[in-house]
Amino acid sequence: MLCKLVLALPLFFGLQAAVHAHSDASMFGAPSAAPSAGEDRHDHPAEAAIRYPATLAFDPRHLVNLVIKINARITKLSNLYVGKRVARNEVLGEMESAELETVQGTYLALYGNMDAVQSFSMTGNEKLIDARMNLTWRGMSEDDIKQMESRREPLKRIRIKSPESGFIYSLNVVNNQILNTGGQVGQYTASGTTILTIARPAAIQVEASLPVRVTGKLKPGQRTTVYVADARRGEVAIPAVVQQIFAFANPINQRQRVRLKLIGNPPDGVALPAGLQTSVSLGEPDHAH
Repeated sequence: MLCKLVLALPLFFGLQAAVHAHSDASMFGAPSAAPSAGEDRHDHPAEAAIRYPATLAFDPRHLVNLVIKINARITKLSNLYVGKRVARNEVLGEMESAELETVQGTYLALYGNMDAVQSFSMTGNEKLIDARMNLTWRGMSEDDIKQMESRREPLKRIRIKSPESGFIYSLNVVNNQILNTGGQVGQYTASGTTILTIARPAAIQVEASLPVRVTGKLKPGQRTTVYVADARRGEVAIPAVVQQIFAFANPINQRQRVRLKLIGNPPDGVALPAGLQTSVSLGEPDHAH
């Protein structure tokens, strides 16, 4: 009997230890208690960390053409490429034109003899204004005209300036290209040659196709981030906002088209050509990039 009791005691204490071990949840990695009301859990939606593919597009209503209206030769282009950001009145290149030199000569003859012209004509000032408009129509800026007036001789090279601030949407000429502007109506050309097109910043749009479960939570004006690849900087984050959520959802893949609007400019040198493949996240920029 005593022998049986001695053998039973270790078995009893072993069972007690096992029960105690199972009653201690911390030993098995059980979740800790919920934080108090004062603790910050830093919860973020899972969608904010997900990247969705998107494409860069341009609103045609905000595209501006740079048109040359005279027969000319492009003598210089200032490192232009599609997607490059340019400023208003920035010099984009130079051209030369025998036709424009002739028009300049006519203007200078009138400008240099205004006293004599006014002595026998009551419309001398009107003729000078009309001749000046003729020069600006053919691509000369106010600075070019003032320079020509001070030199009292036609300018051989005319600077080509950007009419707007924005991004080069298309480039249609190369160095030393001859431009043939087409027909003439009166003293003005009926047509011209579009050498490049500039997209205003308002023209830039980013379009993405997002799952319906995600678009259902989006609202116009919500902040997002667009990521653009750059050869020198790697990945560049540009802040954007939701501009439009299209009503139609694709029944096959359950995705809905969303249009975003950039609210910040990329760093200098980062190109934004049409059709550029980008990615979008529905939150603030990822600090890792």
